[in-house]
Amino acid sequence: MLKRLSSFIVEKRIAVLTVMLILAAVCAVCSFFVNINEDLTKYLPDDSPMKTGIDLMNEAFPQMESSNSIRVMFDGLSAAEKAEVLQRLSAIKNVVSVDHDPDSAEYNKDEHTLYILHISCTYRSAEERAIEKALETDFSDYSPVWHNDDTSTPQIPPIVLLVVAILLLAILLTMCGSWLEPFLFLFTIGIAVLLNLGTNLFLGTVSSITKSIAAILQLGLSMDYSIILTNRYRQERASEPDKVQAMKNAWANAFSSVSASALTTVAGLLMLVFMSFKIGTDLGVVLAKGVFLSMVCVLTILPALIILFDRLLLKTAKKELHVPTDWAASFSFRQRRVLTALFVVLFVGFYFLQAQTGIDYTLAKDDPVAEVFPMRNMVVVVYENRDEAQIEELMETLEADENVSSVMNYDTLMAKPYTSAELASMLASFGDGLPVNPMLLELIYAQYCPDGKNGRMTIEELYSIVNDQILTDPRYAPLLTPEIKEKLGNGQAELEAGRALFVSDRYSRFMITTTYPEESEATTAFLDAIYRYIDAHMEGETYLIGNSIMAYEMQGSFDGELLSITLLTALAIFLIVALTFRSVFVPLLLVLLVQCGVYITVTVTGIMSGGMYYLALLMVECILMGATIDYGILFTNYYREHRRSVGVAEALKQAYTGSVHTILTSGLILVLITAAVGRLFEDKAVTEIVRTISIGSFCVILLILFILPGILAACDRLVVKKK
Repeated sequence: MLKRLSSFIVEKRIAVLTVMLILAAVCAVCSFFVNINEDLTKYLPDDSPMKTGIDLMNEAFPQMESSNSIRVMFDGLSAAEKAEVLQRLSAIKNVVSVDHDPDSAEYNKDEHTLYILHISCTYRSAEERAIEKALETDFSDYSPVWHNDDTSTPQIPPIVLLVVAILLLAILLTMCGSWLEPFLFLFTIGIAVLLNLGTNLFLGTVSSITKSIAAILQLGLSMDYSIILTNRYRQERASEPDKVQAMKNAWANAFSSVSASALTTVAGLLMLVFMSFKIGTDLGVVLAKGVFLSMVCVLTILPALIILFDRLLLKTAKKELHVPTDWAASFSFRQRRVLTALFVVLFVGFYFLQAQTGIDYTLAKDDPVAEVFPMRNMVVVVYENRDEAQIEELMETLEADENVSSVMNYDTLMAKPYTSAELASMLASFGDGLPVNPMLLELIYAQYCPDGKNGRMTIEELYSIVNDQILTDPRYAPLLTPEIKEKLGNGQAELEAGRALFVSDRYSRFMITTTYPEESEATTAFLDAIYRYIDAHMEGETYLIGNSIMAYEMQGSFDGELLSITLLTALAIFLIVALTFRSVFVPLLLVLLVQCGVYITVTVTGIMSGGMYYLALLMVECILMGATIDYGILFTNYYREHRRSVGVAEALKQAYTGSVHTILTSGLILVLITAAVGRLFEDKAVTEIVRTISIGSFCVILLILFILPGILAACDRLVVKKK
């Protein structure tokens, strides 16, 4: 069967190559039409209370709109300069309104002053860049610091991709046996990347995180397939003068190695679909599809390229980098019992150490403004109207918390008494802004407010007075521009629109603004208290929504989910390796070895960062178990093969000689390109994921090269099949 398939692909290589190139071109076009999702809440599990609350809120309050904002911080402003800066910021094009209170500690701290710009454009658009350019040039005398509140994942910039390409090329040029080989490898895997990006169109939508890292990880996880096939071709070509026949033989002989390597990686990645948080499915399916397509491209495109450039490959042949390993083989044999005991100590020790590492479910971006003025952490509570009395009691309790900046519902916003200055600011923030003349408000307050111009009045009271008195009173005519007169005349409609933002037929909502971090022990205690009150006093449905709520829900289910994914991944890989070796001990050993690498990675990452990002932990568990176990399979396979004819010590030498070049080439690619992206890319989530994969791959490679050989020698009777 394999011989017939290899004959077909090699003999029809031009037709196969043409078809693959056409498909790649089509997929390249399709990739531009793939929808990218920036909202992680879309990946909440179906049984998530927060997801239910979001769906309900969108249905009950369809008119709500989210606004984009930029926080700007100035230093050393005087009172007059604060007012001037406020006016100048408000005048910037596409700035709808500016939040600032000169008397509030929320906007003033020591010598620092905060302004929050609400903008009418999207993040990373030309209009948003123009606003930031205006901040840089028009306020250069003040040297402001700003940060937008964009939570989406940016695309990897071209400079990072260039560094990755140079790094990848440098590794391949150093390790390969021909100066031309690296370019054939990159072309082949590049076609696979295009196929993967284009076929994402059939998934409907992919997350921004997946789009950012899929291509990089696909390169790192599947480059060794090209190396395996090319090395095999070189071996066959040495004894077979006919290049076509040599490729047929190489393809048939390399197929099992390439397919087994890809199968373990695909199986590991597909374990991510068992995450309750559906971004695991998104990542797992796209990456598994990418690895599978890389295997297909290596088995279809690369044979045609190698035959086509056979003469050039011979002319550009060079000596491969020689890695001396006899000392490692000798050391592993002599210290085999010590190394076996060391592995047991490492496994047990790091198992307990990694359990002390905290798990982070949210990641704060580098934000110089937030270091002075902490980000507002918003929690939305959606509840049934029949629980209004209980909600009022809950709101009073929340307002007493020193970390709660405000608790806002319709009554606190529209029925709250304001001074004339406060009311002018409030009205100006409605819609496109209402430029109310402060003198007009002072006159209204002086005449109609019981406490005169220094008193307080609600928005409802103001609109009632306007409709009944002001609009028909000729004394106010000089102060009423046509625009103000029209908008004040529509006051009742404004009130109804404001009410619709908070109250529907069945449900109401209120917003809690806090200074609690999105994720901390204090935040968890705060949310626990709210949930306890809801359970004890609320009769109807009540839902909490916010970034902290998402972290709170994931925190409650993560430990069990991690355990189940770890066991499923280990079991899937165990079965694949067991079928490959027809052994129980070998897959058990390799799975435990890689799992030890995971434990070391978690411990090291926890020490470096003070915690570990939950998605990085799940990714490193599945990717290391699926991809780096191939290195262990390769080494063990060589060892078992040579043990048929030589002793243990010599078999270790031959295993090192046969596998170290492939392990180092593929391993360096995976370690270094992920490290480069983690170092150069600004997105915290992507950085944590790729950096963790880099550390984990390095740890597993060290275990395979320096611990596995000793264990194989010590357990030789269990590793090598009896005759």
